[in-house]
Parts: sequence; structure tokens; C-alpha cells
Amino acid sequence: MKPKVQTGFIAFIYKNKITLALIVVLIALVKQNIFENNFPGVVFERERSIDQIRANNANLASENTILESKIKGYTEEDLNLIESKARFKYGLIKEGEFFFKVNRIVETEASTENDEATL
Repeated sequence: MKPKVQTGFIAFIYKNKITLALIVVLIALVKQNIFENNFPGVVFERERSIDQIRANNANLASENTILESKIKGYTEEDLNLIESKARFKYGLIKEGEFFFKVNRIVETEASTENDEATL
């Protein structure tokens, strides 16, 4: 017996099943990228945000160079003033120094002073 040869639409599907499966996958990917993920719009939006970040970085770099030139222009007297402000306002100390904070003053009875009195 000879195998029965199929004709028509079913024969077309049977012969091209891999091609049709790949076309279905292609349509699903195009639908997902273009309609659901807004593919070209997302790329343009990210490029704009990257450009804004680069411009912001350029502005910050120029501000840094201005601040560095100001710092280099300070004299020793100015640096001492800045150091004293940092110590007073922010409580900063140098490396190797110790910071003591007196919370309250304790009053004691006055004792008579003599030559041997020490602190």
C-alpha cells in the first residue's frame, strides 16, 4: 500500500511546520518588544537621561576645578581660620589628638592653698 498523499491546507502546515513555528515566535517577540516594552521609545529616553548625566558630570567637574583653585589660593592664615571653624562648629580633631567634653562643672569646697598644692 502506498502512503496517502495529503493535499491542501493540512499538507501545507505539515510541510512547513518549523517555518510556521518560527513565524509565531517572531510575531510574539515583535509584539512584546514594540507594543509592551515600547522598544524605540525606551532607547531614546535612556539616551536622553545619559546625556543629562554626562552634562551634570561636566558641570560638577568644572565646579571641582574652581573649588580646587580656590583651595590652592588660600594662605596659611586662611587655612588656620578654616581649621578653627571646623574645630569649633563641627567638633573635628586632628589625627592623634584627643577630644574631652566637659558636661558640667562640679563645685567643691574651697580648701586653703599652700605651697604644696597642685592640680
